[in-house]
Amino acid sequence: MPTRPCHAMGFLLGFWLALVASLSLVPAAAHGAGAADPELARLEAELTASVNGYRGQHRLIPLARRPDLDAVARAHSLDMATRRFFSHHTPEGADWVARLGAGRVEGFAMAGENVGVTSKGQPNQEILNGWIHSPAHRENLLARPYNATGVGIARSADGSLYYTQLYLSFPVDR
Repeated sequence: MPTRPCHAMGFLLGFWLALVASLSLVPAAAHGAGAADPELARLEAELTASVNGYRGQHRLIPLARRPDLDAVARAHSLDMATRRFFSHHTPEGADWVARLGAGRVEGFAMAGENVGVTSKGQPNQEILNGWIHSPAHRENLLARPYNATGVGIARSADGSLYYTQLYLSFPVDR
């Protein structure tokens, strides 16, 4: 533990440099090149289809999946899985709007996020059922203005799956 302000500043500078250096080591999948693990890519696609099916049951438009949103969602899931935290906020305090900004996603009017973690045999079913039965998460699933999504799933060292789904509304060309 630093005992002087100059030691604290040195510690923070070192931590920041380590964080920046570690971001360059993040796999390409977290930066939008697609999920590197075919099983995770399949789960992401199936979750998107299930969410759109649930929205369709409520007479809502399907969400269009966007690679730029997938990249932001995957990066957050990977961060949670790697650093073993579970939250809408990173340990540094960044929320989904800050992460969207860092990912250079612009032009949206509304944004929301659902996160989940599971180690069950039917992970998508577990996650979606949890979101459906949670009022705040269900509100994101069924928000009428949302028209775009990004999904990211990452596996932690112990095999748990960390999920992030972003929900955004972009202007529609008429």
